[in-house]
Amino acid sequence: MSKIKLIAVDLDGTLLTDKREIHRKNKYYLKIFSKKGGIVVLSSGRMSNSVSPFSDKLGIDCPLIVYNGAMARLKKSENRKIIFHKPLPSKYSDYIIDYCLKNKFLLNFYINDKLYSQNDPGLKKYALIYSTQTNSKYTFLDNLAKLKGKSPTKLILITDSKNKDIERTRDYQYKFFKRIFKDKLKIVRTNPEYLEFMNKNVDKSVALKKIAQYYKVKKEEIISFGDGENDIEMMCLCRFSVSPSNAKEDVKKIATISLKYSNNDGFIGEFLKILDF
Repeated sequence: MSKIKLIAVDLDGTLLTDKREIHRKNKYYLKIFSKKGGIVVLSSGRMSNSVSPFSDKLGIDCPLIVYNGAMARLKKSENRKIIFHKPLPSKYSDYIIDYCLKNKFLLNFYINDKLYSQNDPGLKKYALIYSTQTNSKYTFLDNLAKLKGKSPTKLILITDSKNKDIERTRDYQYKFFKRIFKDKLKIVRTNPEYLEFMNKNVDKSVALKKIAQYYKVKKEEIISFGDGENDIEMMCLCRFSVSPSNAKEDVKKIATISLKYSNNDGFIGEFLKILDF
């Protein structure tokens, strides 16, 4: 086995517990890895300002994969320089804006590392779901259509996971947009309420390649940890990948190792403590 030089870690459901905290085992063993010269990369669908604080909480200067791989940023000591960014073409985001305004869905529109959405009192509960889960700050516009013609880094349509109207559910909307756009966009389901839209040529593995190339790390020198559908490409890129017991079944199937420990048990730390790095 090649010496491990880089560890790529998803946030929600992986590094973080259900209370959105970093388990002490994860923090302890990731810091040991970092002190020995290893690189820890935080990889998330969240925007930059919602991921960077966890680098500080770990006490590790981490490069970041954000927006599900649509952007890659270097360490804080390297001024968080953007080394990769591939936004969504505006012709697709324009359609999604019109659709969400017409059908009363909350749409997150990310551009220039800022989050915009429609100022609609009837949709504020969905914004609250997202801001509570990610600690992201919204800028609300009187008319989101003002952003038509611009290319966002990413979009998220937010639904109510408990809605009894099947047409209002995330999975129904997923099937609808897959029929509309086919393979023209990257469309992924993340949290139960989130349907995410990105450039068709991005995912977490694309951004991870850029970071690995920058730091001169080979893919056989990388381990990745993830639990969700948006982690699959990243985990397939690496020679070794690890999933927790709470991971989606599709993720467990592709993971090199699927552990009995969950994100709430500090499964990353449980794995790293037996790994000789």
